[in-house]
Amino acid sequence: MAAASSTAVERDLVNQFHHSLDMAMQMNEDRDLAADEPLSISMLPEALIGEILSNLSDARDLAKAALVNSSFRRSSAYVKYVSHICRLKNILKPPGEASVHVVPFKETLLNVVNNLKCVERLRFEIEDDVQANRFKEDVLEKNSLWLSEGPYLEKWLPRVGDTLQHLTLIDYGQQAIFQTTPLLQLLSVHCKQLRHLELRNMFLNTNDCGKFNKLDTLNLRCVKLLENGLQDINECMPKLETVTLVTVVGLKRAVFKSACLKVLCLGLATKVTAVKLHVPILHKLQLKMACPDELKVFAPGLLALALSMNKRNDAVIEFEGVNKLKELLMGASEISTLKKLSLANRTLERVFLDVPCLHFDDTGKFKGVRNPSPTALPLMEDIITCCATLQVMSVGPGLWYALEQDMSSRAGITYPKWSSMKQLILHLVVENAELSYGLLARLVTAMVDTLHTLEVYVHKDSKVGPECFLRLHQEFPSIWPASLKDRAKIEVVLQVSFLGEYGIWLRPLLMMEAQGQITLFDRREMKRYLSGQCPLIVVDLGEKS
Repeated sequence: MAAASSTAVERDLVNQFHHSLDMAMQMNEDRDLAADEPLSISMLPEALIGEILSNLSDARDLAKAALVNSSFRRSSAYVKYVSHICRLKNILKPPGEASVHVVPFKETLLNVVNNLKCVERLRFEIEDDVQANRFKEDVLEKNSLWLSEGPYLEKWLPRVGDTLQHLTLIDYGQQAIFQTTPLLQLLSVHCKQLRHLELRNMFLNTNDCGKFNKLDTLNLRCVKLLENGLQDINECMPKLETVTLVTVVGLKRAVFKSACLKVLCLGLATKVTAVKLHVPILHKLQLKMACPDELKVFAPGLLALALSMNKRNDAVIEFEGVNKLKELLMGASEISTLKKLSLANRTLERVFLDVPCLHFDDTGKFKGVRNPSPTALPLMEDIITCCATLQVMSVGPGLWYALEQDMSSRAGITYPKWSSMKQLILHLVVENAELSYGLLARLVTAMVDTLHTLEVYVHKDSKVGPECFLRLHQEFPSIWPASLKDRAKIEVVLQVSFLGEYGIWLRPLLMMEAQGQITLFDRREMKRYLSGQCPLIVVDLGEKS
């Protein structure tokens, strides 16, 4: 049985990498091979087989491949990429199997690393199911999953430092977050070729770090930093082009100055007193935090800004030199910052607006209106005035709720003409179908002269039935002038979308991901939010002549 399994592994590898075999034949054309001699992957040089084995998804697959034959075993030392994930079954013994020996995960990692000679990319991860467990002391020894423990790092980092370019380390937060790790200091000493660094669930000591002269991408998620940790990172990583900080705690001030930075995501889970950014060639910026006393951004090259923050009356908010914005995302109940940015950026093409007044749980299920709800909610007239030349706008579920409340309190309200709007994208939770339909009709009436595309996404927990869809399908075309009716194209899909809080933000952020510039949400998180999302109504009137 083992022999059959090994043969299958070898056959799959040969089929998957037939191009490598062609290369091998060219490299060995001087060999006197019989015409009927069968092709074999063992003909490849060890380094080339190592390249092939680098495409295996996990270190477990690499270990299985090493059992196929001696050639694979020797060549596994030349792999360029290794990934290994710690799962529950790697920690807990099977029920009733007290005598089963479970090799500690950290020991397994050492065994993997000790065999590597020229690895360029490493990913070591404690999976989510393990992160969620609080193990008893007799099950999990102290520090047994603390991957960023100093003495443990010193056992393997020097072995891979000469060639390592990409490192992802996702630690066990319930052990790692309470003690500082010297990971950055050790990386600066041993890994001079490092270009991409992703760290999660740990407490980083940023003092006394050497220079990372080749590092261009830094991703920190659920990480604790020292009070001046961002300044320390700024000084020791001078060539950074992409920085992503999500759910970062510990900072007192966030100060960053860089002539190289192009993309920055700054998501702070604890309040800071000041945020000061001097980033002249920055193209994309996301800020998600409690409003600091002072926020000053100098970014004359900025093209896309995402801002999730309610401005306090006493706070100083300045965007110096920001006058080339094309895309703006805002999650806030006050729009004074929107007004300033709109006036300074006549180049704005797309605006995505939401208000944090609705509550969704971790799975995206709608739980109701937040209590207390924001006292000051934006008016549509003010938004139209702010964005008079805008062509594309997307409305989040919180803003839609705020507009519904305003319409219900002001009977007979009509909106001024919005003569520039071409595309309107709505995300809503329908609680009252009549109210939602009335608001939709008023919005479209204000844009009727120029609007040619309408997209409506409805949350799956909405109180809406088939009769609402039927009414939209039958009556909605009457909003447009008769001259346009023959060009109206309406599609009603009886499936609602799965959209959590700030789901509207996913559209531009996914655009960044597609361009390979930054991942602002974990891929699994994206998949969860996007699951089942599709247009409820698509209206395409075509370009106006």
